[in-house]
This record gives sequence, C-alpha cells and structure tokens, in this order.
Amino acid sequence: MHGALAHRGPDGEGYLWLDRDLRPQFVRGERIPAPVIPESARVAAAFRWLKIQDLESQSGQPMSSPDRLRWILFNGEIYNHNSLRAELSHLGERFRTRSDTEVALAAYGRWGKDAFARFDGMWAIVLIDLASREIVLSRDRLGIKPLYYSIERSRLVLASEPKAVALAQESGAWADPFRVHEFLRGLPPQSENLSFFRGVLPFPAGCWASVSLDRELGSDLSPQRFWSLDDFEAEDLPDSAFERKREAFESILIDAVESHSGAAVDLGALLSGGMDTSILVRLLAASAERRGAPAPKTFSVIFADPRMSEWPYMQLVLAKGGLKGHNCVLSPEAAWELTGRVVQAQGQPLLGQDTVAQFQAYRLARDHGTVVVLEGQGSDELLAGMPLYEAQVLVELLSSGRWVRYALELRARMRRYRLNLRQALSVYLFAPRRVRRMESGSVPAYDWLDRDCVDSTRFGPGRVETVGHGASALSRFLYRHVRHTNLPAVLMHQDRSSMSNSVESRVPFLDHRLVEFAFRLPDRFKVNWGVRKRILLDTARKYLPEAVVERRDKGVFIARTGWMGLRERHAAELREMAASPELRNFGLLKHARVVSFVDEFLAGRNHDEMAVWRLYTLWHWIRQFRPAL
Repeated sequence: MHGALAHRGPDGEGYLWLDRDLRPQFVRGERIPAPVIPESARVAAAFRWLKIQDLESQSGQPMSSPDRLRWILFNGEIYNHNSLRAELSHLGERFRTRSDTEVALAAYGRWGKDAFARFDGMWAIVLIDLASREIVLSRDRLGIKPLYYSIERSRLVLASEPKAVALAQESGAWADPFRVHEFLRGLPPQSENLSFFRGVLPFPAGCWASVSLDRELGSDLSPQRFWSLDDFEAEDLPDSAFERKREAFESILIDAVESHSGAAVDLGALLSGGMDTSILVRLLAASAERRGAPAPKTFSVIFADPRMSEWPYMQLVLAKGGLKGHNCVLSPEAAWELTGRVVQAQGQPLLGQDTVAQFQAYRLARDHGTVVVLEGQGSDELLAGMPLYEAQVLVELLSSGRWVRYALELRARMRRYRLNLRQALSVYLFAPRRVRRMESGSVPAYDWLDRDCVDSTRFGPGRVETVGHGASALSRFLYRHVRHTNLPAVLMHQDRSSMSNSVESRVPFLDHRLVEFAFRLPDRFKVNWGVRKRILLDTARKYLPEAVVERRDKGVFIARTGWMGLRERHAAELREMAASPELRNFGLLKHARVVSFVDEFLAGRNHDEMAVWRLYTLWHWIRQFRPAL
C-alpha cells in the first residue's frame, strides 16, 4: 500500500505500529527502508509527506503528542492553524513546530471530536488515541481530501486512494459492477458512496467516526456528522439586497484566496480562459503584492485548434500584470500517449478526455518547481454555472404554468448566447429530460452491455436521491450535485491528477464559508435573465477584462469531439482493445457485440466516439489492476 502511493509524498515517510499491548513503535525520515512490522501488530500505519507548511524534520509524520498517547496521520491543510495555535497557546498548549499537523493534534487533545468543526480547511485525518483506546477518523466538510476504507472480517484498511485499499484486501481487487456499468453508459457517478473497486468505500465528507481498539469491528463505521449542507437554505431577500450580498461574497472570496495562499513552498495557480480561474489568479496576484511575495506563476494547457484554444483569453488576464505565465501545448498524439498513465494515476477508467489535460497542467506546475496550486473547482456547482443547472429554473417555470415568465427567460438566454429557438429548447428543455431519463435507466443501454450482471441491491446504493430541503428546483438540483454527484467526482479527479504529480491543489471556492453563503442566496442572485453565476460575474467585472467576463463561448476543457482522432489515427490499437482477452473475459460485456460496435465506429457507421473512448480506458484499467468481477 505504501509503495502504491509514493507519488503522494516524495519528501519523507514514516511508519507506526502498535503491538498487542498497544505499545507504539515508529520510524520516520526522508528515505527509510520498510521496517519489519510483526504480524501480531494490532495497528500498522504508513505515511507519505509532501512538505508544505513546515519544512523541518520534526514536522514529519506519524506525529505524536508529547506523552505519546495520541498519534496523528494528517493529509491536507488547516488554513486557520495560526489562529487556532494562538488560542491553544493561551489555554496552555506548547508547540514544537510551525506545522498545522501539530495544531490539529493539539486541538483534538484539547477539544476532542468537537475540534473538527473548528477547522477551516481540507483534511483527511486518522488519529490513534491510546488514552481512550480508539482510532478516530475525520474528513473535511466537502470531501476535498480523500479517505477510503474497507472492512473485511473486522479488519479495517484505510488509504488516500481506493487502489491502495484494493491491494490490501484479502479477497483481492474486485470491480464494482454498478459503478462500471453506469460509467460505460456515459453517466457521471450517481452516488459518492462507491468506488470502481467493490467493497472500497469513501469515508463520508463532513463526518467523524471512532473505532474501538478493544471491541470487534462491525460491518460499518457509523460516521457522525459535524457539518451538513442541509443547514443552509435560501433566504427570502428583495432585489435591493443583491449589491450588499455581492460585496459580502467578494469579501469572503478575497479572504479565502488569502487563507489558501499560506505555504512555505512555491505557490501558483491553474489558469484557463474562464472566469473562475481568471478571478482567482487576479486575487492571488493582489494578495502576493500585499504580502510582498514574488509574482505567482500560472499554468495553462493550450490547444492549437482555434475552436478549442482559450489562449487569447489567458493572455488578456496575464497582461494585467503581477503574474508569470507558463503554458504547454497538448497535442492529440501526446494526449493519446498519456492515457495509460492517467488511468494509472486515477485508478479507474476515464469518463472524459479532459482528465488528460488536467493531468498535464499539474505536471507543468511540478516541472516549474511549484508544489501548491489554486484552482477554480466548485464555482459552477455552487452558483449554477452550467446550462444544465440554469435549465432547472426554466423547467420549474414550465411545470408550474408560468408561461409568460418562461418565454421571457428563454428569450433572454437566446439573445445572450445567440441561440435560435430550436437550439434553446434543446439546451434548456430536452437536454435536462434526456439526462433524467438516462439517470433513471429508462434510456436503453448499449446492446454490448450485459445488464443482467448488475444488481444494485447487492453491489451498492448506486443512485442517491436526497436533494436537501430547498424550496426551488435549482437549489435541490445544486444540493444533489454538490453533495452526491458532480462535485465529489470533480474533487476525486483533481486530487488524483494533482497528487500523482506531487502537487497539492487548493480550491478557494469551496471554502466552507463561501459554500454556506452560496446556499443561502436566492436563485435569482445566481441565475437571472440569461446570466449564469450572476453574483460572481458582477464581482469579476472589477478584476477582469470585459472580454473574459462577457464571453459567451466558454465550454468544457476539451470541447470538440474527435480532436484526438481515434478513428483516423488509432484504429489498430482500438481493434486490439476490442479483441483483447481482458474485454473478452470481463463479465459485464458481450464481447462479440463490443467487437462489432468498435468495427462499426472505425468504418464510420456509428459515431459514438466517447463510448469507444470509455471502452479503451476500461481496457487500460483492467490490464493495470486486474480486477475480478
């Protein structure tokens, strides 16, 4: 397990184990040979260190309290660690390091499980408390930092990535049929409760759990929630309150960027041509100037195809000064060559091709010596930044019989995004219906998928239906995407892409204060008369060129199907994939029909390139991890 996660921490490592009498032994350093841990050990732990806050050796992990009764393995950042340190010092705590790890350990020692609600940041924590004879787990409010586990015959296994847990399962690595099936149909994960490996589960965000060292472990961890998105609902505010709320939003965002900028290593940001990353890098540049810090670096992936390239918008942002831009051109050939490596990094097949570009952006950052980057994940899910989110407003108007308002809202979007009536109805009416039908399973699956192999009651919860208590369709839709579907998937890909390049990614838009603030906003402060992310757009006008704020063509990172040239350039590899023993023996697939489907694609008789892409990356995953089914 430790070896499988070497990329997550190249700066140091450590081991801790407890014998049958719970006596701790540990070893840590920059490079250490694996110790011989006796089979009789009741607890064994290993840690990889990526130095961020305190570069001195005494901040290495596993870290213990002075009396060695409490030990911590901590992944992430506590952004308010300085204020917590001051408060704890006033209460009599003494600190040996400048690390947030020691603050987290001392906070737990002082306040117990109540400490987690005091943390501002992102974290996955494992605490071994010998005083209370228990192991305590905790994960941040939004699940920015990962923690996976499995329980087999009262044996608890934990790791930052599911592939490491799967390696340690006594039963071996098994594919989860439900997750693979929804993936092959082209659906993003419909539940945050599964991974691609059967029995390897994410510990829920915003929770803690305790495991007794004296009693046999049951089949579940019984997590306890210390934060819930359910507690934040839209306020009934007049239109006149918008500017006051916009100013408050701007203040929180500035403070979030400031707090996320703390590091003892080089810090930069990813930059696309969109509003989210652009405003973050402008705020980061202003923060660096106030602190007298060097100009932050930005990292961008550029495409030569003008239909995909966002380079002109990036140039406008960089031209405002205070930034050092770095970029690389990702060609279709380079992306194809990277695919196997990205599948390895993700530990699962790839739903889209944008994950390859994301991986390359982090590699660019590491190649230029930058260890920490800020990026814009979360803004779309909080503020309704995509057509599918915006469409919920229109669907609700239609279903409630408000025809005049529906027509006016639709016309506003047609004007803003230069759509004809047919295009507008496709985006805002028919597309949401198609998505709902796909998610419910009412749309026929591919004939090469063996649906009889999937039993959701046996293999996992599959789709989660909870949508919170919001009064509007939009608020309920955003709740589900933040809590269960889109955002957990986005954060998972981001973490694995960044950490596979030994880079820490930070997401200021997911500062919990900003999340809580966004969910208290009325819908019209987010979406109104054709304007998406209204409160952010009005804030961005103060910091960004008009061309970036008012652009209408912003799509996904890789927006054009066919850019990789699967049919033209890679027919031989695709035929090899379709005929491979890996796919022939994978129980979810009807192999002869897979071969026929790929042949028809290569002959131009079907054009479902993304389904062929999903099969290709599934093939890579099976070859690399050999999961049984």
